[in-house]
Amino acid sequence: METNDITLRKATVADADEIVAIYAPYVAETTISFEKEVPKVEEFAKRITSTLQNYPYYVAEDDKQNILGFAYAGAYNTRVCYNLTAESSVYVKQYVAHKGIGTALYQALENQLKKQHVVNVLSIITAGNQQSEKFHQKHGFKRVGYFPHIGYKFGAWCDVIWMQKTLGSDQSYPGDFIPFSDF
Repeated sequence: METNDITLRKATVADADEIVAIYAPYVAETTISFEKEVPKVEEFAKRITSTLQNYPYYVAEDDKQNILGFAYAGAYNTRVCYNLTAESSVYVKQYVAHKGIGTALYQALENQLKKQHVVNVLSIITAGNQQSEKFHQKHGFKRVGYFPHIGYKFGAWCDVIWMQKTLGSDQSYPGDFIPFSDF
């Protein structure tokens, strides 16, 4: 599969069931997600709706309109002075990893976040997830923090890595944050 065989679009609540299916193995089988229970489709529909008020939430589809991955941004912190910094997440169906889908989703996410005046993007990665750490490094993220014993899953403590990317080279104030719903 080539990345030109995929289409990116804004997620909708109708996508929640396919998104949950992609996310479920990350919850049930790995420490990549710190959720212990796979969220219900209704919960994911609420998350999509809530996210889209302020931040982008995209899905990647194949030519048969099957969702292959999703990416979204969210608030790093709810206090207003942090609103030019966002946290990002990307998940891809396990059998389509390394096909450029995550890259395409992140590029779309970052392009939109720039339009919203977001300057910094953070990603939280479970220590030991070399694939995710390398993916983020490849896309310009730098490791900026390490937090030991931050999450507990599958009977063990998990450490967390924080990675950061600055969008663009101009560090001047770009203007107030613009909610995604304004686009």
